[in-house]
Amino acid sequence: MLGMLMFIFFTTLISMKLNLYILIYGFFSLFIFFLLKFNFMDFFCSISFNLGLDYFSFSMIFLSLWLIILMMYGMMNLKSLYFSYLQFLVLIMSLFLMLCFLSLDFFSFYIYFECSVLPVFLLIYGWGYQPERIFASLYFFFYTLFSSLPLLLIILSLNNSLGYFYFGLTYFSENFYLYMFFMFSFLVKLPMFLFHLWLPKAHVEAPSCGSMILAGVMLKLGGYGLIRVFYLFINMVKLNSFFFVGLSLLGAFYVSLFTLLQTDMKVLVAYSSVSHMSLVICGLMTLTSMGYLGSLYLMISHGLVSSGLFYFVGCLFDRLSTRSLFLIKGLVNLCPSLMMFFFFLLASNMSFPPSLNLISEIFICMSLLSWDFTTFLLIFFSLFFSACAMVTFFSYIFHGLTSGLLYILDSGIIREFYLFFMHLLPLYLFFLNLDFFFNI
Repeated sequence: MLGMLMFIFFTTLISMKLNLYILIYGFFSLFIFFLLKFNFMDFFCSISFNLGLDYFSFSMIFLSLWLIILMMYGMMNLKSLYFSYLQFLVLIMSLFLMLCFLSLDFFSFYIYFECSVLPVFLLIYGWGYQPERIFASLYFFFYTLFSSLPLLLIILSLNNSLGYFYFGLTYFSENFYLYMFFMFSFLVKLPMFLFHLWLPKAHVEAPSCGSMILAGVMLKLGGYGLIRVFYLFINMVKLNSFFFVGLSLLGAFYVSLFTLLQTDMKVLVAYSSVSHMSLVICGLMTLTSMGYLGSLYLMISHGLVSSGLFYFVGCLFDRLSTRSLFLIKGLVNLCPSLMMFFFFLLASNMSFPPSLNLISEIFICMSLLSWDFTTFLLIFFSLFFSACAMVTFFSYIFHGLTSGLLYILDSGIIREFYLFFMHLLPLYLFFLNLDFFFNI
């Protein structure tokens, strides 16, 4: 594990002098080494230097490494004067993400959790598309920073009183304010409905590679943090889960309706992410093994699907300089192969078999219905309207008369097809062997 971190660290130091192809090959070798070397357990193993692994951190690192490789591959069309700085930012972000998922105590987890925000802020600020990126990056930065400052104070006070505040500590609290401050930081990061306003702004202004890592991994930090925190407040979660589950399900329903009205493709995909993350909160709040497993599956599958969709929107924007659904129509006549991959991604996003999204939503729905059967209506309508939004998105772009603006469009390049395929491959392979990761 330390060797893996040292590889990323020293690669980061010389990243501005390295070719992008060498970085991709290096990270792919690291991914294979990580997959073959470590055995994932239902307890912390491979512990050294305050770092360790269990199946939650293993799955998050697996997802992070895979998406960082794909993100680097997708950066090849961003050849600019400051491209070496972009490579450096991506590697710094990957190092902080690895350290965040490997940390065993709350203080170091918080430090790396916040450090991972800074590269994304610089990515949006420096390589965004429009002048509004300045406002969007500051919005993202202060939203996450403000929500996590109370968490820092609580972690410092608990470190002072307990001596060492680490994951797995048998410490149970009945303090409501302590519980809310712990929860608030991670719920904003996910984000939960009512705290989600930074997400569409950040996605719209970020470059496609920034949106890939933001949707694929950064949102999962919130869910991972909730998993680590819940066992400290089991009684408080049981007492107050009705409020969070109700708000999340209602939010998923409202957001799915709002997604139907969107005309900007990036905003549409970003709001569908908010809807999926609401289901993750609901699955975790039930405190059942099925809910936890469904939430974990949904975080993995959503990371792959939303990353692919954002990359697809970026590919269209590079060609057409627009993301409006009203201007892009009839693409099946011009690039059928590209549209085939787009169809698979959208079908996976609306939980069509054989994708991992289907299994995750089945698990979450079963855990919610066993928790309280009255959640049935909200679950049904939120999933139904999310699927309607995806069908509308597909029909707008796929069908219709081709605009005169689109006749210069090419039918796609091999690099893009390969990248879409590598997003979809793990999504469908996990469906064939659901016991690959976990045996809870």
